[in-house]
Amino acid sequence: MAAGLCGLGSVFVGSTEGCAKLLRETLPDPKSDADLDSLAQRVVAEHRARKQIVPGIGHPIHKPVDPRVPRLFELARECGFHGKYVELIQRVQAEAERASGKTLPINATGAIGAILCEMGFDWRIARGIGVMARAVGLVGHLLEESRQPIAQELWHLAEEEASAHAKPKTA
Repeated sequence: MAAGLCGLGSVFVGSTEGCAKLLRETLPDPKSDADLDSLAQRVVAEHRARKQIVPGIGHPIHKPVDPRVPRLFELARECGFHGKYVELIQRVQAEAERASGKTLPINATGAIGAILCEMGFDWRIARGIGVMARAVGLVGHLLEESRQPIAQELWHLAEEEASAHAKPKTA
């Protein structure tokens, strides 16, 4: 558990905080009649000018859609937490794709960051919410490992591959 939680930083889980902060700073008053398309264009242009990724946008594996995101937004809608922050992250995603010419889906941390904003949470606790969620997931992994152990097999495979260069070559 500790090792899993120590691996959390600004990329894994921490991007929830970055996304929530970005959304709150971009749209301080969700009741305003702000032009979300203009805000999205500004966000993307500023990040591109700094050569930074937009928190909550993009995923190395899940393309064109992070499969967790539609369900998260569906649950948010069912619970009454689907508003301007969700709309804004969706417009930021569309603008990021347009500007880059690449497939850049909203990722789970982006969806969660937007939903936390919809719920009225301060962006400063978004990382903590993510850490709690990851801790629950790690408990599930521990149970899975106790029922279907794989750790020893992985250990031996890693040892074999890491030391292969030191073994004598056979013909």
